[in-house]
Amino acid sequence: MRRPKVDVDLRPYFKGEEPTTHKKTLIVLHETVSHESPGVGDIKGVAAFMDSKGLEIHGIIDMEGHSGWAYEPEHVYDHVRGANPQSVGFEQVSDVPFLSSNAERIKAWDPRGPRRKQLNKVAEWCAWLNQRLGIPLKYTDGSKPGITTHWDISETFLGGDGHWDCKPKHKGGHYPVLYVVRKAQQIAGADL
Repeated sequence: MRRPKVDVDLRPYFKGEEPTTHKKTLIVLHETVSHESPGVGDIKGVAAFMDSKGLEIHGIIDMEGHSGWAYEPEHVYDHVRGANPQSVGFEQVSDVPFLSSNAERIKAWDPRGPRRKQLNKVAEWCAWLNQRLGIPLKYTDGSKPGITTHWDISETFLGGDGHWDCKPKHKGGHYPVLYVVRKAQQIAGADL
């Protein structure tokens, strides 16, 4: 399986931030609190903001399905307190957190809607990382290898003291993580 297309090289933003490497067992999905814009400017904006705060991430994906990538998934980046060494992180450019109700957020992340390209691109990256690093294509709360969310990591490792982004729909939240897992399994299965 080929690596998904990279539209923005994130290395210039996080240069010097990748001093160590570690075996990866998790993919952690994040959701930015930022506005989207056509093209790749939204990815560059998120990368610049993260860099200014001393944070880094392996990948950033926007609503159009564009990808930013830092190229070395084994590098340890600061994106999820409690699980940085063992995880590969993806930010999804999203203004969904600005919506006032969970019902609105569920509707906004519906895989049949305008975010389908974004969700499918996330799944494509997960399938590739499965083949490259052996990360299982199964949902996890972060306590075992697989695909998880920032909310799950906060619940599992920080006693709920942390983030609510990407709270899984099947746990009362809004993010369709099970769709991403199933789509990644389809993509990986088609490539076998």
